[in-house]
Amino acid sequence: MVESAGQQKTVLESILEWSLQRPSWQRDALRRIIVSGQLNESDYTELVELCKQEKSGIETELKVIPLDKIHLPANPGMGESVSLSMINDVVGVNNLASSQTLAFEENGLTIIYGDNGAGKSGYGRVLKRACRARHSVEIRPNIYDDGLSPSQPASANFTFTIGGVEQPLENWKDTNHPHPTLSAISVFDSDCASVHINGKNVVAFRPFGLDVPDELAGACQRVKDILVSEQQQLENSRNPIFSKPVWNDKTVVGRVLSSLKHNTDVENISALADLSDDELARLNRLREDLSKNPVKAAAEQEIKANNIKGLLNAVTRIAQKTTDESLAQIFGFVRDAQSKRTAAQLASDIAFSSSPLTGIGSDVWQSLWEAARRYSTEIAYPDQPYPPSQEDALCIL
Repeated sequence: MVESAGQQKTVLESILEWSLQRPSWQRDALRRIIVSGQLNESDYTELVELCKQEKSGIETELKVIPLDKIHLPANPGMGESVSLSMINDVVGVNNLASSQTLAFEENGLTIIYGDNGAGKSGYGRVLKRACRARHSVEIRPNIYDDGLSPSQPASANFTFTIGGVEQPLENWKDTNHPHPTLSAISVFDSDCASVHINGKNVVAFRPFGLDVPDELAGACQRVKDILVSEQQQLENSRNPIFSKPVWNDKTVVGRVLSSLKHNTDVENISALADLSDDELARLNRLREDLSKNPVKAAAEQEIKANNIKGLLNAVTRIAQKTTDESLAQIFGFVRDAQSKRTAAQLASDIAFSSSPLTGIGSDVWQSLWEAARRYSTEIAYPDQPYPPSQEDALCIL
């Protein structure tokens, strides 16, 4: 910021320089505070939106208007002052006549009086728009003036002095900013007084501008309170399943749900929702399992598990017994039994070849013989070897 020789920075100029390092939404808040004097609910709503916009990087129709030099009252220089001398040729302000002149005494007090509707408040609105005031107003045009366009801004001619030196006539037109030089003039009325009376302002004298940091701190706290309230509402409306997830975050679906955000790719989620035939079959099986009585289903699963465990133990024991050596030994026993059976059959055929009965020595005959032997040794003649040979013994068969 360039300063002229011998001109010191004002408090507001220092605040402007300091604000360059602040977030954009706070610079916008400073502009509103300095221009309007106080913030209303609409201001807080817009500041919250600007804060979100700056944090997210997503632009909206609402744009930041940071505090700039044009928003500051004029600084005429040390030892100099700006004094208003005259207002005339007012156009587009309520029903004020355009050919009137309102003069001010540079030294002393000027009293302006008149009946209701004479135009005192209209001139007051012009002064508050062109100069600096703690309460902002809007100038409404004359609806009865057919020759005035509704879009034409209000205007007036100002005559003023700087340090006692009269300046060229200034043709002022109403804009959103105070006049660069006339802004050095402070305007105070009942509405400005209400800012101090109705607002939370400490009744104490402080040079103009020193209250701006306090106003900004209050605005920051209000924005924070609004954001905290909105955050709480969002958390209350959030599905509780996201607070205590029930999914496995190691699966594909679990990872997507754990990282779900406002900018999550919907196409990826849609792709995960398409199930294959195997997945559909498994889903149906799970639904069927979950629809069963859990106690009964658990008992069934336990029985199946025990059966599988028993089968596994049996297979394990068999596997431990069926080594190459044991199998070779078993096969040897089988071959030996087969050879002995063949030899016995051959001997039986030779021994009983002349027998009047057929089949003697066969498997059926041997079963009959073995049954007779057991009957003789266990029941009929337990004290005699089979076949019994005593004289009184009877034939078992």
